[in-house]
Amino acid sequence: MRRACFVIVLGCAAASGCFLARGDRAPATSVARSLAPVQQAEGTCLEYVILERPLGDRFLDRDLWATARPVGAPETQVLLSENGLRVGVLAGTLPSKFQTLLESDSESPLGRRLTFANRKEEVLPTSGPHEQSEFGLLADLAGRRTTVVLKQTRCGVLVRPEPLPDQRVRVSCEPQIQHGVKQEWLRPSADGTELVKHEGVPLAPYPALAFDVPLGRNEYLLIGCRSDQPDTIGAALFGVQANGHPRQRVLVVRAHQVSPGSASELPPISTTGRRPSIAAEAGRPR
Repeated sequence: MRRACFVIVLGCAAASGCFLARGDRAPATSVARSLAPVQQAEGTCLEYVILERPLGDRFLDRDLWATARPVGAPETQVLLSENGLRVGVLAGTLPSKFQTLLESDSESPLGRRLTFANRKEEVLPTSGPHEQSEFGLLADLAGRRTTVVLKQTRCGVLVRPEPLPDQRVRVSCEPQIQHGVKQEWLRPSADGTELVKHEGVPLAPYPALAFDVPLGRNEYLLIGCRSDQPDTIGAALFGVQANGHPRQRVLVVRAHQVSPGSASELPPISTTGRRPSIAAEAGRPR
């Protein structure tokens, strides 16, 4: 068992719509190599980890959310729920099972750290690649559910952190699905005087399911799916297969502001190649 980690992201450029093209699990060696210290710059730091358990797991599917604070207006909460998504914030004393999962190699297969000094957004990959994703989408509570079918998909959540005056960080989130193969197209240049060739993999954003939440230093944003709603975008984003068995994931995010002279949120890597768990760090005095 390793100490749980939020480590430096092997990220993808959101401007080009790239997701991590490496399957559902990151090799332990690549995660270890990404533990180099980060040079601090003024801006925000976002850390995330993905928890994974068998589909319908009592803790990940129910108990974890019992103490989580709901996110968004009531209408937003209902719309997310109708699409198989659930969002909440953990604050204060963390459930012991939550801390245990954060420290597990098998239950938290991905962990990264992102710093935002010049960039404004990034995509956090949550599942994929999948040969096909098919789900019902409800974009408006007053509308009708439509069927979406996408080939060769990689799923994720676009995040845009914004520092707030009270030292919290507002994190805006939007589900996105990359699909198909790389294509080329022409679009007007910035000044509109010519057409410029661009290339990339098609991206399907879902702004109707976007939300934002202010996070304090020791608060954890949870984004996951509902196991009893398999034909939804939530299941597409957070459902995976392992050895022929269905599993579900929860994306855990925390964020804080940084400045050039501030102490790092995470201590330098030790000679053993291990860090204190994020659960332990969250409880330490500030």
